[in-house]
Amino acid sequence: MTKNGSNARKARIRAQADKASTTYRQAARQLSDERARWMETARAIFHSPEELRDTREIYLIDLSEKGDHLPELVKVCLYALTLRLGTGRLIDPRGVTCTVTELAAATGLSLAAVENGLYVAEAHGWIRGAGDSEYRLTVPGEDIDMYEYWLEKQKEPVLDATVYQRMRDQLIAATR
Repeated sequence: MTKNGSNARKARIRAQADKASTTYRQAARQLSDERARWMETARAIFHSPEELRDTREIYLIDLSEKGDHLPELVKVCLYALTLRLGTGRLIDPRGVTCTVTELAAATGLSLAAVENGLYVAEAHGWIRGAGDSEYRLTVPGEDIDMYEYWLEKQKEPVLDATVYQRMRDQLIAATR
């Protein structure tokens, strides 16, 4: 990867510039605009208002049933994030793009309170960071069954039986 992108991307931009008889910069801007339009179209297809409303309602039900232990401040931050469902860069309907400053303005909390609230929510499994100012709303334990299934389906999980047995014995001794 080069500083400003991959060589393949640069080759596409050069080809577009030659094809349209424009400058490299104009072709890059045009390709970027086309990608942004495609993402908006994809987001509109995959994020119908009904689907987002249903996703929000289900998440809030889970939050009310399983989030009793969370401080009120954290719940307010999570609620504000649910109002932005579907704004993530990926097509995931639970994706949310929101800066700490935007969240602070939406909730009336200080920047430090919002940051700490997001840390608490992430530590309890209610959100997962997906990049800079991007989060995915999650419910604690919702993926456990899937990962346990894949763990059980491992054909040969132990590569060195002696090392594994030694570690098991140490674990048993340490937890007594």
